[in-house]
Amino acid sequence: MTCSWTLRAMCLLLIAMNPLLLGGQNVVLNFTGMTPHLGQKLEARLIDKRDLQEVDRAAIPSIVSANFELTLVGETGGSYFIDFYADLSGNGVYDAPPVDHAWREEADNLASGDNTVDFAHNTSFTDVRWRHTLTFSLLDMTPHLGQLLGVRLIDRTRTGKEAGRLVIAGVPSADFSIDLPFLELGHSYYLDFFADLSGNGLYDAPPVDHAWRLEIDAVDGDETASFSHGTNFTDIGWTDQVTVAMTDMNPHVGQLLELRVIDKDSGKEIGRTRRTVDVAAIDVSVPGLQAGGNYQVDFYADLNGNGTYNAPGADHAWRLDWEGHPGGDALLPFAHNTSFVDVDWEYLFTLHFTDMNPHLGQLLALRLVNSGTGQEVGSFSMPAIMFPEFYVEVPGIRLDENYDADFYADLNGNGAYDAPPADHAWRLNFDDETGDVELEFAHNTNFTDIEFPASVHLPSAVESFSAFPNPFDDRVGLQFGLTQAQEVRLQLFDQYGRTVMPIRELHALSGQNTVELDGLGQLPPGIYWLRVELAPAGLFVYPLVK
Repeated sequence: MTCSWTLRAMCLLLIAMNPLLLGGQNVVLNFTGMTPHLGQKLEARLIDKRDLQEVDRAAIPSIVSANFELTLVGETGGSYFIDFYADLSGNGVYDAPPVDHAWREEADNLASGDNTVDFAHNTSFTDVRWRHTLTFSLLDMTPHLGQLLGVRLIDRTRTGKEAGRLVIAGVPSADFSIDLPFLELGHSYYLDFFADLSGNGLYDAPPVDHAWRLEIDAVDGDETASFSHGTNFTDIGWTDQVTVAMTDMNPHVGQLLELRVIDKDSGKEIGRTRRTVDVAAIDVSVPGLQAGGNYQVDFYADLNGNGTYNAPGADHAWRLDWEGHPGGDALLPFAHNTSFVDVDWEYLFTLHFTDMNPHLGQLLALRLVNSGTGQEVGSFSMPAIMFPEFYVEVPGIRLDENYDADFYADLNGNGAYDAPPADHAWRLNFDDETGDVELEFAHNTNFTDIEFPASVHLPSAVESFSAFPNPFDDRVGLQFGLTQAQEVRLQLFDQYGRTVMPIRELHALSGQNTVELDGLGQLPPGIYWLRVELAPAGLFVYPLVK
């Protein structure tokens, strides 16, 4: 039996109690020559090559002998990476080599019984990008016995990017604990979780389901969190996850694979991931789906091995489409084929901010502009900078193009851009020569007037458009003037491109029109984008703040 990700927590619990149950098999690491690390901590983990999820980990608080064994548990027939490190620095946490010594071994096609992997100490170190574990204890969960439980970690330092999730098919007891091995040192997180009280297998905002949010701040190693059932519910805005189950990928084993999911209604990318095709059958997952959404999944394998996308047949690329997502996690089977599609891949820009203490609590806005054409290719904004260090990711850049990253912090707090020194603004220019680009930015006083656009470009048939109140609480009133009657379609998206309001369609007359959008009280604070589509006039996007 193979454990699905939904049942993984229950499977691991059963395997821990009886390694032979459900095909659990031992991976025995046989260490020799570890004299340089006597007295040091050693940690090891087992990573499933299929989905790159951790299935087991173990630790030795202090190595007492140069030669010893350590056992991890996998599944019969499974193939795994074995990551481990010795805490050479003695600070109690993982540091990339050479500060600590770290290695990666492999154990493929586990056989019944013990599968021994021999390791002799060497200096062929590997940065295993270790993640620390949050042990989460849930107490007094009797009202939810047998109900589905969803848990996720949202990385606040990475401005809302999901770090990992776990879904348990049924709450096993009133008191239990789960491990979430997704934490990065120094990062802060939201711990979101819900119990499916309604029993429909989906997330529904409270009180239909029960949902909560805790905060984990400034991770400094393995962490713990505890929760006793209560009625202080929070709408956590849980999103579904799509998993593309790829088979017959033998032609691409060892090659880079990149995958992205695009909301077809907004045109915005909701998430992406990249990995190596380590085995012929892999599962690739991206969270962010909303019920009723229309999506496409683009992905490619780097057949020519140059590290970037090239249109087929230099690389192999595909597209999967589906309409009207019914809700719940989606599983899309894909068997390798030659029905290639040019997915016109765009790359990811990441800006790593540090020392932003002067702007804590202030709005930040960023846009990427192709310096050759003057065209904006992507943007990002957040209502308040929460940490001195954080990351912003914006897709949309292309190879062999030059870009300006323009961004500002709203120092004077008026909600709009003003030239320095009223606001603090900067410009970073860069060439995309390698694909994804990551830049570093430390706060400084080398300000630039970036002439950040403050107005919305309205179609000619729209004489005026306003939203009130803005910032809003639980409702927004729209007032707009038209030169002729229009069919109007309204959609509201959050800053990640996710639909957060049912689509509104109406017939608007020539002259002044008023529309009220209500039921918005459950939305979390942030920047939102109202897409206004008019037929036949065209469309525009209007920013809203809560």
